[in-house]
Amino acid sequence: MARASEPPPDRAPAPEPEPRGLERWIAPYFRDSTLWPVLVVAAATAVTGLASLLLLAAVDRNPYAGAGVVVLAWIGVDVALRERRALGRTGLAGRSALVLWVLGAAAALAVWRGGLF
Repeated sequence: MARASEPPPDRAPAPEPEPRGLERWIAPYFRDSTLWPVLVVAAATAVTGLASLLLLAAVDRNPYAGAGVVVLAWIGVDVALRERRALGRTGLAGRSALVLWVLGAAAALAVWRGGLF
């Protein structure tokens, strides 16, 4: 007799659903270790660009940089909300966007507090 914690022998575990949308494009960079250097460089580039944009918007009061921050925030929120509706949770793309925003804000704060900008 099968234990309660084991699935019955006639049923296979449900397969993981295929990634959809943006997650289909970025998932290989997280799952394949040979692509991790590419992911690190892309993330560092995105964090540097976002930190620069945040500094220009907050410190220099540049209206174009402010508009760029609003557009990028809108894109990030849209990605997270679409994944939340489709999956019922925040997916890989939404979590990645959140991490990039946190790292970008931390980098901008470090540069500003360090007196480099």
